Amino acid sequence: MLLLQVGTKPLQRAQDAQELRRRGVNRETAMDGAEAFEFLKLYRFDAILLDLELHGMAGIDVIRRIRASGCQAPVLAVTVATDPRVKVQALDLGADDVLTALCPIDELLARLRAVIRRSGGHSHSTLRAGPLELSLDSREVKVDGVPLHLTPKEYALLELLMLKRGVSLTKGACLNHLYGTEEEPELKTVDVIVCRLRKKLAAVGLPTLVQNVWGRGYKVADPALQPEAEPLAAAAMAAPVQPAPVVAPVRHASVLAGFVERRMREAALV
Repeated sequence: MLLLQVGTKPLQRAQDAQELRRRGVNRETAMDGAEAFEFLKLYRFDAILLDLELHGMAGIDVIRRIRASGCQAPVLAVTVATDPRVKVQALDLGADDVLTALCPIDELLARLRAVIRRSGGHSHSTLRAGPLELSLDSREVKVDGVPLHLTPKEYALLELLMLKRGVSLTKGACLNHLYGTEEEPELKTVDVIVCRLRKKLAAVGLPTLVQNVWGRGYKVADPALQPEAEPLAAAAMAAPVQPAPVVAPVRHASVLAGFVERRMREAALV
């Protein structure tokens, strides 16, 4: 998950940063609205965690400008206010959820997963593609009920592709999701991770789950919608080959000669 935190609440403790890294969350921090918009110009974030009590530009105005710019990233607003009208206004302007600043980190991350999941059209925390199941809560992957062991980066990439299923993602977008904005590995790093992930998927009967999109990047397609190439090929090879009909060549010269001879005989009789 690539998260943009705007403001200082919550997640301001050192142990919070450690917990985020442990759970696969790459976080960038903007201290105010102006800095947040500079980040949004450069990167595509999975979610925005917004402190409504910002210095300078108010958090409510930041939400308004985010939505006016066309940014569709889920916004989770945080406030210390007890007035329900603050939460109502934030939600009406485009925030996906609002919570109090004293929210524990487990609840915060659960709410982030929920708004990200819903933004992709997923109502359940378990994502499925054919026999594969990916749990956003436990960060586990199973195929036909059997655990599939993935490295943290392999899981993070598969999670991203599953959340955006059917949408082609560029290598740059995958790279930001995997490493955040501070590290800058080469684009071929994504190819290496995809290669390793495909080998593990192929070993459990899903060799075409992660697909190349030429000129774009990668996407996940539903195995149930993929053509069964091997059975079709086998059927084609097993089908008897019908010999092409043999057509006797037309002897144009002899036909023409017979026609001329008949016309000459007719002329002699006249």
